[in-house]
Amino acid sequence: MLRSGILTGVMPAALAAQDGVKVGITTSDRGTIWRTDPIWLWTGAGVLLLIIVLAVMVARKKSTRSTTTVIR
Repeated sequence: MLRSGILTGVMPAALAAQDGVKVGITTSDRGTIWRTDPIWLWTGAGVLLLIIVLAVMVARKKSTRSTTTVIR
């Protein structure tokens, strides 16, 4: 009962205070900030490394020289 009396007395004052408030925000900064999640950076680095390893493996396979050692 006491709470409802306090809220009834405070609410009209709080609502009246909100009527005259106007907030406007303007910025003139046109710069951009580039941020990337570290997970995506590590994923991209891993994919790039995989592509490089595959390219090296393909280049080694195309060579006509045999790298197999046979011991008799």
